[in-house]
Amino acid sequence: MRYRILTPQGIEIARTALALRKTVPDLAAHEFVVGAGDMFDETVLMTVVKRIAQMQGSLSKGKGKGPVEELDRLCFDLVHSSLPRDELMLGDMGFWTRFAIRYLSSVILSRFPGKASGGSSEKKVNLDNFGLGSRKECWPYKLWVRGELSYNPDGKDKYELGRVGSVDMWTSHAHRQNFMSIKQICDELLRFQYPGVTKGKAFLFEGEENPKKGGVPGLRTLVKRLRENWASVEFALLGSNEAEKLVRHHAKGLTRADGKTVFA
Repeated sequence: MRYRILTPQGIEIARTALALRKTVPDLAAHEFVVGAGDMFDETVLMTVVKRIAQMQGSLSKGKGKGPVEELDRLCFDLVHSSLPRDELMLGDMGFWTRFAIRYLSSVILSRFPGKASGGSSEKKVNLDNFGLGSRKECWPYKLWVRGELSYNPDGKDKYELGRVGSVDMWTSHAHRQNFMSIKQICDELLRFQYPGVTKGKAFLFEGEENPKKGGVPGLRTLVKRLRENWASVEFALLGSNEAEKLVRHHAKGLTRADGKTVFA
């Protein structure tokens, strides 16, 4: 499939504008086509963005009002299911960066309002969310990965596991941990931490773990144990039952979500 990406000059123009929270100028002259075969239909992206903007609007008013990060849970499956299964395009961060800049810039600036620092009231824009820093932190790419990791073609709800978990779970413990790209491990960790009986509520403690700050070992420690074990065990060779046993083994002695009792 052929698709458009931005030239280095186009990326720098966008970087300058976004860093100042300004509208990105028309970058049509700074795009070029890569890939082979049929041309990707850009109306797919336009449709996705329109629906995401509607979801974002619903979070700011009425019965659907909620925190800005709830948008991730609402739209990850839309991004994943709408894009064609073209490995070259989906694996090209240039595609995702252009998607974020060309179509999603206003949505991303609202989704990630930034934090003021240095005594200034002005909030700094995190350009990583556009793929202009750490490229794999590009927001639409992260949404697609969430869909890819949670997708079950045989499930009644094909994206059931993707609908559970906090932003921190998906960003710190799924997206940034290489071993979580192994589906059976990702599935079993999500099922363990968000069992059906809790209706999406966490099983292990997900807060601060530093004992000097009153923290207790919970989910972060479980992820750390799995990451360390990955150095000596090939997770990709494990079946689902073995993956489940591995997760439960490393969860022993960790604090449940109530912050008091321990998983035995």
